[in-house]
Amino acid sequence: MILRLIITAWLSQIFIFAACVQAGPIRYVAVGDSYTVGAGIDPSDSWPSQLKNRLNGSGIVVELAANLGQTGWTAEQAIAGQLPKLKVLKPDFVTLLIGVNDWIRGVNNKDFTYRLRALMDGIQEALTNPKNLLAITIPDFSCSPEGKKWGYGKSAVNGIARLNKIIKREAAERSLPLVDITSLSRKLCAQPDAFSDDGVHPSGTQYSQWVDLMFIPAHNLLRKK
Repeated sequence: MILRLIITAWLSQIFIFAACVQAGPIRYVAVGDSYTVGAGIDPSDSWPSQLKNRLNGSGIVVELAANLGQTGWTAEQAIAGQLPKLKVLKPDFVTLLIGVNDWIRGVNNKDFTYRLRALMDGIQEALTNPKNLLAITIPDFSCSPEGKKWGYGKSAVNGIARLNKIIKREAAERSLPLVDITSLSRKLCAQPDAFSDDGVHPSGTQYSQWVDLMFIPAHNLLRKK
């Protein structure tokens, strides 16, 4: 009887170990624009890479399967160019930061809402768990050293706030976690090492502080996997 219990316990440990081995790393894909791809800096300093490293350091094994971010892309372009790749990549976890180029191109509230919904729908359909989507607000570039060149005489503060309100609402309606980095991006404008050489995109140093805000929501999502 005792021998049988020992064997049963030993076999159960083997099955648990095998299940862990077969599970493999969490497949993470980042969807977005120049902020996501890390324009102006080394890819290893981009915030998706830093978030992946931070999660791995916490004991959650994550693989950055793809950073699909593209400089200058809008939500509409992400639907056309990034969603099809998600279906092939089969991610377990996705981050979404999009919208600054929609504002630059004058996309109105109605169109941005429609496109953001379609983008979120497509991401959730591609995910192994549709709740593993982390939404992120648009940072405020207007206070960056070269930010005025991209404002075209319009108020970036008001425009970004308008689109961020939509992002927050859509995330809340889906019960998705959201990380608001906008206030932090304004706070960091006074720091000389907060921007890349182009004077508008963040540096790896600034992105590391974004990741400070992203880490706990991402960790809480993925530890349940």
